[in-house]
Parts: sequence; C-alpha cells; structure tokens
Amino acid sequence: MQTRSPLILWLCLAGLGLAQPALAADSASAAKPGEILVDDFETGATQGLFAERKNRLDAFQGTWARRPSYTVITKVPDTRPGRQGNALRIEYSKVGGWCGWYTLLNGIDVSKHNALTFWVRGEKGGERFDIGLADQRMQNLEIDAVYVGPIMAFLPQGVTTEWQQVKVPLAGLRSDILLSRMGSLVLWFRYEGKGAVQMDDISFVYDPEVERILEENLPRAKADLKVPRSSWVWKYDPLNSQGVRKELLDFCGRTALANLYIYLGEDPISKTPADYQKKLAEFLREAHARKIQVQALQGNPLWALKENHPLVLAWVKGYLDFNRGHPPEERIDGISLDVEPYLTSDWEGSHRDKLKAEFLELLKSLRQLIDAQKVGDHFAFGLAIPVFYSREAQFEEELVKQVDYAALMDYYDTAIDIIENARFHVDLAKRLGKKVVIGVETQDLVQMGQGKRRNTFHEEGWEQMEQELAEVAKTFASNPGFGGLAVHAYDSYRLLQKGRNVPTRERSEKIPALVATRAAQPVKVDGKLDDWAKASWTQLNQRSQVVYGPGAWAGPHDASFKIAFEWEPEALLVAVDATDDVLVQEFKGADMWEGDHVELWVDADLYGDYNEAVNSPDDFQFGLSPGNFKDVPAEVYVWVPSIDPRSLGQIQIASEKKPFGYTLEARIPTKVLFQTLPKRVGVEPSGPKGRTPHRVLPEIMDFQDGVLASGALKKGFRFGVMLDGSDTDEPRQPQKCLLSTSPERQWGDPTSFNILELQ
Repeated sequence: MQTRSPLILWLCLAGLGLAQPALAADSASAAKPGEILVDDFETGATQGLFAERKNRLDAFQGTWARRPSYTVITKVPDTRPGRQGNALRIEYSKVGGWCGWYTLLNGIDVSKHNALTFWVRGEKGGERFDIGLADQRMQNLEIDAVYVGPIMAFLPQGVTTEWQQVKVPLAGLRSDILLSRMGSLVLWFRYEGKGAVQMDDISFVYDPEVERILEENLPRAKADLKVPRSSWVWKYDPLNSQGVRKELLDFCGRTALANLYIYLGEDPISKTPADYQKKLAEFLREAHARKIQVQALQGNPLWALKENHPLVLAWVKGYLDFNRGHPPEERIDGISLDVEPYLTSDWEGSHRDKLKAEFLELLKSLRQLIDAQKVGDHFAFGLAIPVFYSREAQFEEELVKQVDYAALMDYYDTAIDIIENARFHVDLAKRLGKKVVIGVETQDLVQMGQGKRRNTFHEEGWEQMEQELAEVAKTFASNPGFGGLAVHAYDSYRLLQKGRNVPTRERSEKIPALVATRAAQPVKVDGKLDDWAKASWTQLNQRSQVVYGPGAWAGPHDASFKIAFEWEPEALLVAVDATDDVLVQEFKGADMWEGDHVELWVDADLYGDYNEAVNSPDDFQFGLSPGNFKDVPAEVYVWVPSIDPRSLGQIQIASEKKPFGYTLEARIPTKVLFQTLPKRVGVEPSGPKGRTPHRVLPEIMDFQDGVLASGALKKGFRFGVMLDGSDTDEPRQPQKCLLSTSPERQWGDPTSFNILELQ
C-alpha cells in the first residue's frame, strides 16, 4: 500500500535547520517578525514595462520561456471565500524548451522568518511546478535560483481546484542562500503538458506549525553498529561555514551516519593556506567528538590515466603528512576515490585494457604509499565501483585487493534489485578479506538526465528507503564481506522527503472502463477459450487503437486482438484471441518484446496512488508470450516491478496456435499481485489518512483496502489495467506496431490505464 504521511509531506530543506539549539533559543527569546507581503496582485500590471509590473515590494514580476513552451500571466477575480480583488493566473505550456514565472524580492531580509507562504489553486487539478528562491547576489550574477522543491512536497494531495495555502520552510536554505538579502522567487513549469494555476497573497511569515511539521519529516535512521552508514558530501563546505558544519554533523546524528566522504578539493592539503588547514583540524576534532569518521573524497576520472598519477599520489601524501603533524583527534581517517575510468574516452575501443592496467597501477602505488607511511592510526583506502564491474570480474578482483573497502554504486530503489546486484561483489569481498559498502542514490536522476526512476529513492522518500535498506542489511548481515550502507549524496539526502514525491495527473474520462466477470467454474489454463463463453470481450481492431506504428499496421488481418478478463477469489485471469498473419517469436524472458506478444499492465492498488503518473511497487508490466509452437514455449515475464523470481512459477500460461494467429490464457494469483504491498494486520477504519485522492469516497477505500489486506478478490473490487497487443513480422525488426485498450497509453503511467471492475 502506497501510504502517505499523516502530516503534510514537506521537504526537509537541508535536513536540519530546526535542529539548531542556538537558533531555537534565539527565536524563542526574540519578538516574532511581522509578515512581509510580497504581492497580493492588487497593484501593478501583468504586461508592459518593468515599472508597470510592480509587486508590493516595489520590484517587478514577469515570465520567461523558450519556444515552443510559453507562460502567460493575467489577473483574474479572487474566488477565495470572503475575498475580493485579484489573483494572478499563470497559464503555461511545457512542450519542449522551458517556461516559468518570477517575482523579484528587492533585497528584503527574511532571516527571522521561517516560511514562504502563498495560496494556489489549479483550474483542472493536478497541475505541477517546482519552487525556487535566490538571494540578491545570485540575482545580480544571474545565477539560477536554488531548487526548493516540487509543489507536491508541500501539498500532500497536490494542486486541486480548491484554494490551498502552501507553506515552504526556509530553515534549510540558510546554507544555500543569504536570507538577509533575498533576490527572487521563481516557479518552474518543468513537466510536460499544459495548464493554468492561480495564486495569491505571497508572503514571508513566522509560523510555529512549520517548525513542528518540518521536524516530523526530517530524514531519520536508527543506528546499528553492525551496519555502519556513510554518505558522500560533494557540494558543501563544513570548514569555512559554521552553519554548514553544524547542519552536517547534526544530520549525521539523526541519520546514523558514521562515515563521511567529503570533497575537499584536488590540491594537496599541504598547498592550502595555514588557516584552511587549521579549520580542517577543527572540523575533524568536532566530527570525531561525535564519533563520525571523515575521509577525503575525490572523483576526477582523468586521475585513472598514468600521466595524472603524480597528482593523485601528491594529493594522498598531503593528507598523510597532515596527519603526521596533528594529534589523533585531528587526523583525517582516510581517502575515498570515486574515480571512474569508464567515464573517459579511453574506456571504449582498443584502449580499454591499457586504461585498466594504468588504473590498477595507480591503486597499487597508493597502497604502497599508505602502507609505507605509518601515522599511528588506521588510514582507510576506499574505492567506488559500479555494479557492472561484475562483468569485468578479474579486473574488479585486482582492484579490490588493493583497497580496504569498495563502495558499490548499487543504485536501485527496491531491496530485491539492490540485493541481487550486490551479491557478487559482497561475496568477492568476503573471499578477499575486504569489505563492500552498498551505496544507494537519492538524487533526481530523471531531472538530471542521468538515470531512471528505478535508480533512485528520490521518488520513494526516506521512509520507504529505510524499509528497503533494512531488507538489504538483514540479507547481508552475516556476510563478512558486507561493510555497511552508504547514501549518495548528502545534498539530495538532506532534501529527501518522508513520503512519495512523484508527478501526478488527472485521469481522463475518455479512457474506457473494462469489466471482469466472475468465473462460473475454475478455468483450466490450456490456451483454449471454450470456457470463456460468458466473458465480456473487448476488440482491438481499429486504427484509432494503434498507439505505436499506425503507418505499419495493414488492418485487422495484420494484427488484431480480442481480450477478456475473469476473476476467481484468489486470481485474475486474462484471455487473448489474436489474429496475426505472420507469427514471429524467437525470444524469451526480458527479450520477448522483440517478437509477437501481449503486455498486460496491472495497478494492483488503484486507489492507493490514484493520481500518480509513474510506476509504484504495485504496478506490474507482464509480458505474455505465446511462444512459436516449436522451440519457444509460452512464457510469462515481469519487467516491472522487481519481484521474487519464484513468483513467475506461480503464474499459469498456455497458448494454442490457430491458422492465422493464436489464443492465450493466463492466471495471475493475488499473492503475486499483492506481494509488493506492505504486510499489514487489519485495516484502518477509513483507510490511511493523507494518501487517497480527495475524490475517492472513504467507503470505496475501506473496501479496496479490505481486499488488499485479505488477498481474496470480491465483486466490486477495481484494478487499473491496460492490455497492449504487439505485432512483429520480421525477427530483426521488433514491434512493428502496438494496439492498446487505452487510447491515452503512456508507458509506465498508471493514470493512463483502464479501470477494470470485478462483476
């Protein structure tokens, strides 16, 4: 069940601005600051010269866009109850390029305020945008605003057609911007689509409730001496900023971080000013007093090249020399190399072996340097490695032999994937007498263009991450090669919210509903459809149903499908009668999509994440292959989510060949469909608060939750489903065309699925 926090899902901006005793004491003793009104949209225009577009700070507002995207602002009557005057209407179209809105803040001092507030409503509901703030210096230098978070972080149900007040905490921004001289507020419309929102009464305030809720949602983890935790720190300077230092060390205490890999620059520490070295010693002393170890972090891939080895050796020697001149409590605890040779151009092609040899030579030289210069305490030597080094097994073995630990970049968001990708590496470390620290990701890789949603916990939030990491730790706890867990990276981890953070979308009324009839008697899964006579069939035989390759579709004789659903108390059943003039299937498993097959999408918890426009753990993509009736048998595969592979054996499938096409049956047990939902005893009387769309009646949620908890289907239960029929005519030309039950089919978007009701 994709539950929400009972409290508002607020981003913990910086992770611990409110955990600062001195600030709390100052706030309690000082008079609370008055509200600073930025704009109520009662003055100024929305077009014209800067001087005409004034806000209440005597600064101006406006829009920006790159075509074909656009943003248009107008003033409309304020419809909030009891209100008169105007609100701002922002119409946006994000279809490539970019677009947004801004208002300048004229250098105001909000350092004693704790929240930015404004009112917002959508004209359709589900509109989405991101919020950013910049200080005056950033504004003058034309530096992009600091990303504060998505609107979903501050409104648990997202933007609706009703007015809602947004409260954005400022505490964590103290490390990123100068709150005493504010420059601008921006709204980024980064998500594809069109829409319009209205906003009003933008202010900076002091609100005690903000601190309480923020404190509730700060990332937390339980300490476990058997499973030490680490994190990479790239973008923050705890040496020169006392505020950053305190936030970082407090964050470590709350999230059980025992090790920090901190980027301190590429220059040898011996070449830095004496004052900088003094600050490093102070920071190390404070960290060690809290029992936190600190290792110097470096991530330049070019350091793998032999020509740069002297730079690396000098960098490491600098820390060894630094330690020699300081007492134990002021010594750095080691080095952590995030040097990835495969990011250099030499990795591809004929230079790979040479590059690998040079990188291994570097690690051997560093090992000798560290071992030769004893400074009293252990000096750790760590190396970040990717999961795909398992394909370079001998190379990885030679690398791991040289280091004390390897930090495995195991960037997935389910325990199953993390565990399966880590097994080889942890077992290798065990055999070599080394350690592997299993690392996970929290950055928004999709926004960065560096990965998929399954590669990060950015969407799941820290509470779900802790549940998955607990399974990982439990699996490897007794393995001597397991060295703990790590989270990449502090700058995104500190912003990770408690609940899910995903795009939302309103469901279209144009998507047809489907029905599943109760099976009159147990269905024999044999590929024959003679026991489906009373089923309700849906036809896929129109060009309007071809969602991919309409130009390649020659008509119903080329590819068309009849589909039906039935149900039993403990299973969902599907039948397919496919017409296909050329049957091609030479592939198995994950590659079956390259041949004739059907894809069945099932949202097992339809109302638990009703408006979420991305996969969640209860959203399945089944591949149902008829085989080729020769050497490739009928088969089921699950592309998403990651499930126990043994579950596939519980799904029954069979197919029959006919003159032009095939028939297919499958039975999917509820214990497969509901396995990714948290195991619960009983159901709350009205469903978990804060997780359901506001349109869903409590009694519907009660019923759905009761079925999910019992695992036994009942009349009236609803799934989200979508069935796609795929046609391939040439083995080397996969998926010529695709027909779908949903005219708005979007891969991985459950809001584009049909709703299937059990009758």
